[in-house]
Amino acid sequence: MSMFSGEYGPFSKERLPLVAGIAVAVLLVVGVAVFFLLRQSGEDGGAGGLPPTVGGGGKLVFISDRTGNYDVFTMDADGTNQFRVTRSSTNESYPRWSRDGTKIVYEGIQDGTSEIYTINPDGTGEVRLTDNRVDDLIPDFSPDGRRIAFVSERDGNFEIYVMNANGSGQTRITDHPDSDFSPRWSPDGRKILFQSSRDGSSELYTMDPDGKNIVRLTNNEATDELPTWSSDGTKIAFQSARDGVSHIYVMNADGSDQRRISNSKLGDFGPSFSPDGSRVAYQTLKKSVEILMVTVDGQTTDQVTSNKAGEFVAHWQSGQGPPIASVSPAPTTTVAPGPATTVRPGATTSTTSTTRPASTTTTRPAATTTTRRA
Repeated sequence: MSMFSGEYGPFSKERLPLVAGIAVAVLLVVGVAVFFLLRQSGEDGGAGGLPPTVGGGGKLVFISDRTGNYDVFTMDADGTNQFRVTRSSTNESYPRWSRDGTKIVYEGIQDGTSEIYTINPDGTGEVRLTDNRVDDLIPDFSPDGRRIAFVSERDGNFEIYVMNANGSGQTRITDHPDSDFSPRWSPDGRKILFQSSRDGSSELYTMDPDGKNIVRLTNNEATDELPTWSSDGTKIAFQSARDGVSHIYVMNADGSDQRRISNSKLGDFGPSFSPDGSRVAYQTLKKSVEILMVTVDGQTTDQVTSNKAGEFVAHWQSGQGPPIASVSPAPTTTVAPGPATTVRPGATTSTTSTTRPASTTTTRPAATTTTRRA
């Protein structure tokens, strides 16, 4: 006879009132706990429960469609204290912290095109920096917070630009018939990491902040994209489809020792290093798109968010790293890319000089503060 049936079992007629009372009490306790957890975790909550020291702590910024469109959120590294930063009726994407954590830069759709904005982490002080009839995308703060690199299609194809943090001095630094994407400043401010299809497939490169001294880091027929630096500048994480499905890889800053560290059957995307460099946050598809983190040796994986909505493109606020190089504000004169240096794994360094049209300096209206709060 089962312990859950019969005359004297816990669900017998004699004990049913007691069981019902206990059940009600349990439901009340669980309900109160869920209420406070959701208040702590933000709208629709997160996974939580991870040790607060996982990945060296710190905060992540990411986007989620839990509110009906993609908004920018922040959370602690263990998935708790989720906070909705933007409250627009359109979509935001690719949020990135400033190094000191006082600003977030992101792309947002305005008037049908993507533009670059900055905002305070508490959701105040939103400022629109670009204003074009074509898309401005994928921004990133320089480590000293004085400049922003981004992608724009304003000159006919996707090129990389830099501008001052207030939106002035917008200057193109790449000039190639094929598309350049995903600029990411090195932690010392001396290099910009980016992806480009200039050699046939999407590969990863570095260049100086003025577009000179381009060095190729990867060489695959598959797509390598969305690179990011470790906070000490010694490692690069990126996503690659070289094994048939997109996974997260890490390599040394010179392109050597490329290793896969994630293993989802459905694909992994959008890596970001923890402040201490021990883990990489990324997104993967489970029942929905969630944010996970994996150790740099690929041995341990933890889930950070757990929602029916999608969570994407997390960026870990670093707040540490090597000394920052002195980086002057964006120039107001034309900066033309110089000779390109190409390095392929296992090959010798070759230098080729090319003649390209001069890059253009774009003059835009002064940045304007916008009100798009609900």
